[in-house]
Amino acid sequence: MTRIDANLYGMIRRMYVAEGYSQRHISRVLNISRKTVRKYCEGACLPKGKKTEPSVYKSEERLAIEKVIEDIYEANKDAPKKQQLNSRIVWEMLLESGYRIGHSTIRRYIRELRGEKPEIFIPLEFEPGEMIQIDWGDAYAYISDVKTKVSVFCSVLPYSFGIYCAVFPDKKNASFFTGHVMAFEHFNGVPRYALYDNLRSSVLEGSGENAIKQENFKKLEAHYAFESKFCNIESGNEKGGVENLVSIVRSIAFVPMPRVDDYRQLQEHVTRKCVQYSENHRIKTRPRSIKDMLEEERPYLMPLPVYPWDPCEEFKVKVHSDLTVRVENLRYSVPGEYAEMTLTAKVSPFNVDLYKSGELVWKHKKGMHATDHQYIPEHYLDILLSKPRAIPNAVPIKRGVMPAEMSDFLKLCKEPDKNFHFVDILLLGRKTDADKLLWAVRQANLTGSPSYDKVCLYLGMRADGSSDDLNMEDIKVDPVDFELFDRLMEGSEYSNDNDK
Repeated sequence: MTRIDANLYGMIRRMYVAEGYSQRHISRVLNISRKTVRKYCEGACLPKGKKTEPSVYKSEERLAIEKVIEDIYEANKDAPKKQQLNSRIVWEMLLESGYRIGHSTIRRYIRELRGEKPEIFIPLEFEPGEMIQIDWGDAYAYISDVKTKVSVFCSVLPYSFGIYCAVFPDKKNASFFTGHVMAFEHFNGVPRYALYDNLRSSVLEGSGENAIKQENFKKLEAHYAFESKFCNIESGNEKGGVENLVSIVRSIAFVPMPRVDDYRQLQEHVTRKCVQYSENHRIKTRPRSIKDMLEEERPYLMPLPVYPWDPCEEFKVKVHSDLTVRVENLRYSVPGEYAEMTLTAKVSPFNVDLYKSGELVWKHKKGMHATDHQYIPEHYLDILLSKPRAIPNAVPIKRGVMPAEMSDFLKLCKEPDKNFHFVDILLLGRKTDADKLLWAVRQANLTGSPSYDKVCLYLGMRADGSSDDLNMEDIKVDPVDFELFDRLMEGSEYSNDNDK
């Protein structure tokens, strides 16, 4: 079909309407098909013309900003996927570089650069104390200088957008339940409903309204008197508040990646960042700041129970012939008198406590990786004494859990039989105060080549471990008569020379 533009369309209309020519004649004169003439002669439709994309003009300033944005993303391309920069962080970096531009403009630029389409959502509104939304996220931090993936328990009160996040080494039941207890205590109350994805820690099977809850989760729900609700499959928009929180907490607490000594310090850091966010931020669509709305919401929360719920998992474990119990494929040692017995393990996110008939046997830190077995050297002393040939290769000595002073001793000791020295030092702990013994080991380490004999020296003991018989109270020191010294000096040659 002939392409019709405005000029040709006008000729067809004038010949047909003004001059009265037939469609056949117009077709022959203009050399176009009768079908085209029939389509346009009565003015029933307009020609569409050539489809062209509108040209987009970009100023030099915008081109410069887009170049800076591309450079920023290129410099951070190796960051973990879920900790990559977002538009707010990029905007703040541009402000620090001297650019004066709005956040929404930068967000639009980034969306265009990425070829993204804006997400469509339905605004939701909640009553104070009505709901808490809960979800898991992942982030990275340097813990004891090791880059570590951590699980972040995220919770938000959607009325005020008060937030709280807890960090754990995993997403297992103990961590999930502990996160609830910590969140409720942080907010000092419990909302009437809690909204979740279909997490395995809470849902046995099914989803949404058909979800069947886990038994332990029912106990948590009952103790805090809240009612749980579950999203339908692939319906994260139903809990948009906490979905946003996962990205928010990464940006405020994990960019740049924090460096801490342990999970306790990391939790303090994350809690501090959440409190700062709540105190200093205001949601654009809310009438007041998060801090003010959270204070308004607190009286509507249900009160906490008298006693917090114990989130530990509890089960029976058998002590094996190597004096260890197995918990989640890791080994935890116990004293020799519990060999072949059955104990009760109480497992929390960071501890494994072992009990016998209600009495605490040993409190272990929970292992954090696949080979992080928890051997306590003192548990093996008696068996090492009866089997001394095992001492040089004993795993509880080579990879045992011990104070830093003891591990430093093993690194610094230059004796060929240093493991025997180590065992002898452990035996000193049976008749010496622990703090005093560690002090003596620390002093011996400062010499650069510690040994059992040096530790004994600092303890005031003989090498056989017996105490010296010296009693400081029995030592008598005669006072010095300084007048005799003065008379001696007066009669000396030195004194005569001075007199001259």
